[in-house]
Amino acid sequence: MKTKINKNPMIILCGGKGKRMGEITKKIPKPLLKIGKKTIIEHKIKYYQSKGVNKFIFCLGYKSKLLKKFLSKKIKNAIFDNAGLNAGILKRIFCARRHIKFDTFISYGDTLAKINFKDLLSKHIKSKCVLTIVVAPIQNPFGIVDWDSNNRAKAFEEKPTFNHFVGYSVISPNFFKKIDKKTINLRDGKGVVEAIKDLIKKKQVNIYKFNDLQITINSKRELHNAKLEYNKYFTFNESNKK
Repeated sequence: MKTKINKNPMIILCGGKGKRMGEITKKIPKPLLKIGKKTIIEHKIKYYQSKGVNKFIFCLGYKSKLLKKFLSKKIKNAIFDNAGLNAGILKRIFCARRHIKFDTFISYGDTLAKINFKDLLSKHIKSKCVLTIVVAPIQNPFGIVDWDSNNRAKAFEEKPTFNHFVGYSVISPNFFKKIDKKTINLRDGKGVVEAIKDLIKKKQVNIYKFNDLQITINSKRELHNAKLEYNKYFTFNESNKK
């Protein structure tokens, strides 16, 4: 039986201040920065819609009025939730929990990855875990050294490959019943980190392995690179409608 995702919403976290972008985000929130002719958030939404995701929950904070005004014109029946300017990532999701009635996708507002959401959801459901995180390989550009208390080298590994969380996940409706409530109000991304650690101990975290096109725009340099490689990163919206 094929997995349908028409009932499964996408939470897009777009409440951060984007401090690493410097002066650029003092007037414009990062999701509204343009790559080519469209904003980052438009590229994201267009791709999600091409994959069958049509219900969106936007977790707002910084420059919330600008984002809400812009997005209200782009998407019908969008849901907006504002947890405040200084809320951490987990708190923003928690404040939107009344809208989490089905397994729900979560995406950071500055990350775009060529994910098959039907496959992601199917594997999340099959795992019976309350959380699935999307993980991709990344190669460390340096040689990694380990040593003992006597400063004697124990190991040396040249440019090892690690696995990193790419900013996408799926949570089940009972997610917040399974985590330590103390983590909810932690600042920035600390709550998410502690919740994941807590759920790992409870064997409630499923891994979805991903190794395809992805882009994260956290800094001026990454924004510059995205603009230079615009065609590579953003034309797959039209060519991968499955």
